[in-house]
Amino acid sequence: MKTLELDTPVLLIDSDALDRNIARMKDMTAAAGVTYRPHAKTHKSAVIAAKQIDAGAVGVCCAKLGEAEVMAAAGIDNILITTAVIGESKIFRLLHALNSVRIAVVADNEDNINMLGRMAQLAGQQLDVIVEVDIGQGRCGVPAGPEAARLAQIIDALPNLNFAGIQGYQGKIQMVEDADMRKADTETGLDKFAATLAEVEKTGLSVPVKTGGGTGTSPFDMERGLLTELQTGSYVFMDSRYGGIGWPGANAPPFEQSLHILTGVVSKPAPDRVIVDAGLKSASSDHGPPVIADVDGRTYEFGGDEHGIIRMTDGGEVPWNVGDKLRLVPSHCDTTVNLYDQYMVVQGDEVIDVWQIDTRGRVQ
Repeated sequence: MKTLELDTPVLLIDSDALDRNIARMKDMTAAAGVTYRPHAKTHKSAVIAAKQIDAGAVGVCCAKLGEAEVMAAAGIDNILITTAVIGESKIFRLLHALNSVRIAVVADNEDNINMLGRMAQLAGQQLDVIVEVDIGQGRCGVPAGPEAARLAQIIDALPNLNFAGIQGYQGKIQMVEDADMRKADTETGLDKFAATLAEVEKTGLSVPVKTGGGTGTSPFDMERGLLTELQTGSYVFMDSRYGGIGWPGANAPPFEQSLHILTGVVSKPAPDRVIVDAGLKSASSDHGPPVIADVDGRTYEFGGDEHGIIRMTDGGEVPWNVGDKLRLVPSHCDTTVNLYDQYMVVQGDEVIDVWQIDTRGRVQ
């Protein structure tokens, strides 16, 4: 089938661009001597997770337990759940998934750690726990410093828990456009990470895993050499926000836009605008509207749940007519992916495969 024969709106993956992005991250981390654990919350696909692991990733990150359960059922091994698993029912689910693959979890609370320990003991299982540290995100995590060491000792003292390392992540700096500013913010956070690491090591505990970072901070994380693994996610797809950030020695990141929304023109009510069938239910709006791929001089605006409006920036006639199709670049790949059930995988102008978005909606 030809790509332009697809019903719209539909989510496209450029297979060749995806493979080049995965290979590029493999090469970059190998050159820096650091491992990487891509974040599956971006693509939500067991197929892509397997591709990343085949290319050298140590495993994957999952943002939620529900994502990890699906990945485990698909045979994806060595999973880190990057948010705390709270409450008996979820811990029971976690331990059930642990029967089939290796899974680690983060924690920043003594009560949660003790419950993890009790339930792991009752189940007769060993669970790796990583202490999350707030290095600037202002979200989860203990304050940088001695509190992490105290929790690490609690984990180490529980017979069915293994203290596995430290996590520190700053999502809000990943898309700071100026590379020098983003590097400075990264260094500030890594300084906090290093101070916390020193406090833990004072107790005599080793810290095998030092995990964090993301696509935007990856060059600076690699340069610093403090983290043992990077939690890069969006590099596989990219989006308009990530595509607009500076990179050391370059105006843009070294990754390609491999994800697009294919949309169709459903109305041309006036020469200066066309209406397409991709609206708020087809493209996430948390980082703004999508942009039109590969053309300048046109703007997209949301026209409601099911519609988008495209105009010429100079007020002239829009060149598309009813039935024409065009590609949009999402402003945020992660949240746009979560709106769809499947990817149409394309190579050139041919559809070559269909991949399910396995963990769509797995928010528990």
